[in-house]
Amino acid sequence: MKRWIFGTTLSLSLLFGLSAPVEAAIPAVYTNSNLFTSEQDAPISFIQDTLGNFSGLTATGKAFTQRAVVADIHVRLHSFAIDQANFYISNFGTFLAESDTVALSIYLAQAGWEEVF
Repeated sequence: MKRWIFGTTLSLSLLFGLSAPVEAAIPAVYTNSNLFTSEQDAPISFIQDTLGNFSGLTATGKAFTQRAVVADIHVRLHSFAIDQANFYISNFGTFLAESDTVALSIYLAQAGWEEVF
């Protein structure tokens, strides 16, 4: 049975709501290879710190975090991590990058330098 999941960017619901067909069960360990094609574990709790970062637990006990990459109101770029998976969420979409620096470079290329600064 295929399930379609929908969500919005820059929210915790993104991980649990990507627009992709889902055919597999919740994996024992999320990785960048299986994250977007696996069934998504539902968050049961999360907290926000004073900097706007989030951390929480899923129904199966997996810890996750979402943090701002840059503390600037003009840059909407967050890093999301769960198990061994780590990806980036921006107002331009979701993508994988090797580091925060690479992710910021991708973000700035998508945004255009003039729009950000």
